[in-house]
Amino acid sequence: MTFTGILNSTRIIHLGMMDGDYPYVVPLHFGFEFIDEVLYIYVHGHHEGKKFDLVKANPHVFIEIDGSDEALVSGGDIPCTYSSVYSSVMGRGEATYLEAIDEKSHGLQILMKHQTGREFTFTEAMVNSVGVVQIKIVDYTAKRRRQLEQDVIMPPLIK
Repeated sequence: MTFTGILNSTRIIHLGMMDGDYPYVVPLHFGFEFIDEVLYIYVHGHHEGKKFDLVKANPHVFIEIDGSDEALVSGGDIPCTYSSVYSSVMGRGEATYLEAIDEKSHGLQILMKHQTGREFTFTEAMVNSVGVVQIKIVDYTAKRRRQLEQDVIMPPLIK
């Protein structure tokens, strides 16, 4: 799975912002695009609230995305030989709270295309009813451990 494959495999991003001396992290639906090889991520929510206040106060954010391939690999009777199948992306970014209708609409289109695979048209009233943030990713890392042929996968946790 490639870096883009990890992004395409999930719908949720964890967005970390600073709230005074402590981090504040929220899970959000997201969409993404590359412009001139730079990754841009779009998130949305109610146009008022803590996350957008924090972004406006300090645009430096951190993102974390878990791929959809999580699994626990059994280590049998030796606890330190257990492992995981996983993929993740983490990165630092600069967040911008979008104000212009066309920019917000574009961000919503990118987000909905990623979430649903469909294209939508947004009215001005729809666009004005939400807040949209664009995050320019300035650096990132991606990591993955694939399932190996000899791996014995543990059953999922009971929910």
